[in-house]
Amino acid sequence: MRLIRSHMFSSAAAVASAAFSAVSIAATLYVTPTGTDAGSCALASPCATVMFAHGAAANGDTINIAAGTYVQELDITKSLTLTGAGASTTVIKAPAVLTDRVGVIPSGNSTTTDRNAVVLIRGGATVTMQNLQVQGPGSTNCASLGFGVFVGGGASVTFTNGRIVDVRDAPLPLSGCQNGTGIRYGSSATSQVATGTVSNTTIVGFQKNGITADGTGTNVQMSGNTIIGQSPPPVIAQNAIQVSRGATATITNNTVSDSQCGNPTNCGPGFDKAWSTAILLFEPGATTISGNSLGSSDVGILLAGAATTPPITVTNNTLTNNRVGVSAQTGTLNLIGNTITGGQRGAVSAAFAGDVASSTINLNGGNIISGSTVAGVSVYDEDLTDANVAVVQGTGNQFVNNAVAASNVPAQGTLNLGCNWWGSPLGPINPANPLGAGNPATTNTTFSNWSIDNTSFACTGNVQNNEILTAKVVPTLGGVGLFLLISALGLAASAVCRRVDQTA
Repeated sequence: MRLIRSHMFSSAAAVASAAFSAVSIAATLYVTPTGTDAGSCALASPCATVMFAHGAAANGDTINIAAGTYVQELDITKSLTLTGAGASTTVIKAPAVLTDRVGVIPSGNSTTTDRNAVVLIRGGATVTMQNLQVQGPGSTNCASLGFGVFVGGGASVTFTNGRIVDVRDAPLPLSGCQNGTGIRYGSSATSQVATGTVSNTTIVGFQKNGITADGTGTNVQMSGNTIIGQSPPPVIAQNAIQVSRGATATITNNTVSDSQCGNPTNCGPGFDKAWSTAILLFEPGATTISGNSLGSSDVGILLAGAATTPPITVTNNTLTNNRVGVSAQTGTLNLIGNTITGGQRGAVSAAFAGDVASSTINLNGGNIISGSTVAGVSVYDEDLTDANVAVVQGTGNQFVNNAVAASNVPAQGTLNLGCNWWGSPLGPINPANPLGAGNPATTNTTFSNWSIDNTSFACTGNVQNNEILTAKVVPTLGGVGLFLLISALGLAASAVCRRVDQTA
């Protein structure tokens, strides 16, 4: 019994009893593969299915799920804790036929057969799922499985120390059908709002997205997860993490890899092609991104969409061998202390015709961009005649060992990069800087003055010119030697004047 009524031993006790007439005591229910769906799911007589235990449970109870594979669909509407025996041993697996959740779960395809989930949590429930695995795949070659876990209806879900595996259609390689997300919170399309946390969880084998937070009012904390896309790259553009349509999120200390698109027709390096992303920010609300390791994806972090969004802060992330490290395609990304290594381009700001806002990447110090095979930073403007512009700007950053550090040829936008370290005290190689010895910057790039070191970032410009201008030479030679020395000094002064004119 969960309801305990006080016994009235005195009038004083009666008063206390009136105030505390009922106290709820949480219970633990048990489920095992060999159990029987009957009774109260006690330890001595466990049940066989999670949904039978759900029916017998009260809000606040715990359902202890033993090791085993449970081929069943869950529809959770109570506030419960679901605890497995381990992420590799307790498996909730998709049945061949799943319920179509019309008006609750959105469809990603022209058909509506993917409006389903292995686990649906709604009804304002507060749920913890831990130490267990949610597993697909679906049963057909397209639109057979929408979601591993879908959270809506004002529910709040913590999914921790778990695994979400193979949320996809049945055959491999994958088709281009737009279904198969590991875990999703909220949906603007069906007016579903949700909150929660995904932590210390591995998500692998998904078809479309790993984790999605969608819709205004939805907020998700994502921390310490490992998310791995399909390899070799599928023909669908995958997103390991997506925050969209007003949802907010905190994304910290996750490891993401292999989010790539392998469709030779629709995917590629051009801005007219589809990109897979490690983190997609599509019209997001306030979101912070910190301490993540993002690698081997088409784009590490992409900010896009047609609506205005608040500036997004990106700090202390490591982005390695992504085709593009970071790209803003509408709105502002503020980058601090990130390391972007390898790939074709480190950071790209792009402005598109018809968008409602320009695109800006602020490199606000401590960013290191290196090893890009095309350009460390660059800008792109689809329509130079409209009001939208592409901007990359900032100080106190390092550009080293890129094929070109900063590229703006032909002129596509604004690259304002004064007082950065270009790999040499003499600044970047550039037609306006003939003494430059550092990572090249093309024309249409502002780089003066530049940092002469990568520690204090003292911004003094061309140190060699400064030394020549301020040098004190005391001639001690006579005759021809003195004449040659005076002539050399005159040539040096002339060279200084030419260099100053060229820099200006």
